[in-house]
Amino acid sequence: MPVNISSPMLKILKSFLLGQKDKDITPSEAEKIQKASYALNNAEIKKRFTPPYANMLADLESPDKQVFEASLYYLTKIAIKKSRYREDIVKNMHEKVQNKSLNPEYKEAIKQQILKISQKNN
Repeated sequence: MPVNISSPMLKILKSFLLGQKDKDITPSEAEKIQKASYALNNAEIKKRFTPPYANMLADLESPDKQVFEASLYYLTKIAIKKSRYREDIVKNMHEKVQNKSLNPEYKEAIKQQILKISQKNN
């Protein structure tokens, strides 16, 4: 819900922020300024996007087997159901398999899930 700021409103906002009190601000103008300021401050947040699975990728290297298995399960589930994330998840799984310090048991489990994802979606 974008908030349009008119030129006079911008002048009032500038004078208000710089401490020049040429005019008194009405409550409705103050509300508009507050909404515009809120919209400008939160515009950057909306432009950035972190996929929901990004935090789970780090858990594939967790020493705790339960955490590893849970993250692998959910990553596989997301990759099967959400085609827009599939390629990135599989690519990251391949990178984890290439990691030499990763537990061999974990590597095998990741390979099996990569095969499962590719079989389900072909």
